[in-house]
Amino acid sequence: MKITNKSMLALAGASSAMLAVPVNATENVASISITGQVPVICRLSVYNSASAMFSVNGNKASLREFCNNGAGYRVVASYSKQLNAGRLIVDGTVIPLDASGEVVVSDVSHASSLVRSIAIEGDAKLAGAIRFRIEPR
Repeated sequence: MKITNKSMLALAGASSAMLAVPVNATENVASISITGQVPVICRLSVYNSASAMFSVNGNKASLREFCNNGAGYRVVASYSKQLNAGRLIVDGTVIPLDASGEVVVSDVSHASSLVRSIAIEGDAKLAGAIRFRIEPR
């Protein structure tokens, strides 16, 4: 359904009629409050790679993140120990992969929908697994 100014005015008029709020005829201001609950939805997808895996020093992929949480979210990468000496590159920023097995890929302080370019680099022929997850605040 396309929402236009005309439909918004109709909705506002219908809402005020249903609320039956007394309005003083001498006042020039009226207000309507509409409240509701929106569920928090956060999604994360990896594109341009087979089964969310891509080779070291090879393919690049796209990381698509979406989260409607007003307080924001963070994206975390968990990886196997075989990738400890590697580097994750996110939108040109190098993130070293160390023995901890986890790194924060992004930390966003508001609701957002972003697409990031990701790649893995290493000094040798590294092989391993990496998984991404999104965490609302």
